[in-house]
Amino acid sequence: MIRLTDIHKTYFARRGGPRYAAQRSVSLYIAEGESLGVIGRSGAGKSTLLRCINLLEIPTSGSVAIAGREQAG
Repeated sequence: MIRLTDIHKTYFARRGGPRYAAQRSVSLYIAEGESLGVIGRSGAGKSTLLRCINLLEIPTSGSVAIAGREQAG
């Protein structure tokens, strides 16, 4: 089971530049044994979503739980 709760991921530019919100308030539940496809146009945040699930990217806010256990970033 994978549960994302209110995930936000914002990239901050260096030296006070603009910031970019790659994910805004994403919540998702994937049951054990369930398959899921992620589709969308280029730049929609698909890779960022997957990287937040496996914690290669740490969400700016929200929580990721896998098999009922909260994942630390």
